[in-house]
Amino acid sequence: MKLMVTGIGGVGGYLASFLSTYYPGQVTLIARKARKESLAAKGLVLHSEYFGEHVTHPAVTDTPANAGIQDVIFVCVKNYSLEAALKAVIPCIGADTIVFLIQNGIDHAEKAREIVPQGHIIDAAVYINSKYNDDFSIEQSGKFARIFFGSDDADSCRRVEEILAHEGLRIHNEGAAIGTQIWIKYITNCAFNVITAYYEETIGAIFARPDGKEQFHTLLEEATNVGRATGIALPEDLVETIYGRVIAQKNKDVYSSLANDIMAGRKSELDTFSGLLVRTAEKVHVAVPLSAMMYHAIAKRIAERQQQ
Repeated sequence: MKLMVTGIGGVGGYLASFLSTYYPGQVTLIARKARKESLAAKGLVLHSEYFGEHVTHPAVTDTPANAGIQDVIFVCVKNYSLEAALKAVIPCIGADTIVFLIQNGIDHAEKAREIVPQGHIIDAAVYINSKYNDDFSIEQSGKFARIFFGSDDADSCRRVEEILAHEGLRIHNEGAAIGTQIWIKYITNCAFNVITAYYEETIGAIFARPDGKEQFHTLLEEATNVGRATGIALPEDLVETIYGRVIAQKNKDVYSSLANDIMAGRKSELDTFSGLLVRTAEKVHVAVPLSAMMYHAIAKRIAERQQQ
């Protein structure tokens, strides 16, 4: 079996370590420059509360075509890098290759179908707290790592389920109903990522504001209304479920990935978490005033900082 992972960040690195542990000699990582050199010299190092300590030595290349046709390609890059990542691995995609997408947002599977000439696309929503460190090791915290995945191709879903069914991941094969899980995660991100990026504060600090919790709840409501207007079947109690879970979480001294990227001056997924929602809301004629206000304010702030 030939497995490939592109995007060796927090999520991709954890998944690559997981795969390399159970399928030694069958995994190829796509990495470049200093990360490629580090992986080749030291291996892929994982520090995980959930999966344990692992050092594996998968193959590493910056020329995907050299690895040949793959059975499954796990694409773990951020949305703004999706097109380039997919075009780079096209030589590795055969008629039976499964392209497993792990992105934020709601439109990446549609984009992938326009780029990938053949093979089978599976969409996924991942829940994990992980990051890569300055030494390119992967650090995962918390006692969970969950993947919801699916497509209308039942055979491909079963193939992936067999590959991932090991300790270190909790997997959920949603089949053709994966769209609901994609939207549930997206709704969470449209509130959590956007509000922490808007204030550039931890979620705990935001909840301490007089209107912080109310604004978070409103963002959840707006995103959920958009999802339902697009025809996605969402649980009736979804907003309260997400709200209650975040309110109850013990560690609130956390920023979102979007907030971290913006504060560090890095390229961000603001358009994925907020711009896409605002545009979709316009198409389905749903009002999202708070989401729109925060989106435009954050975009303006980013533009102003880039000019300084």
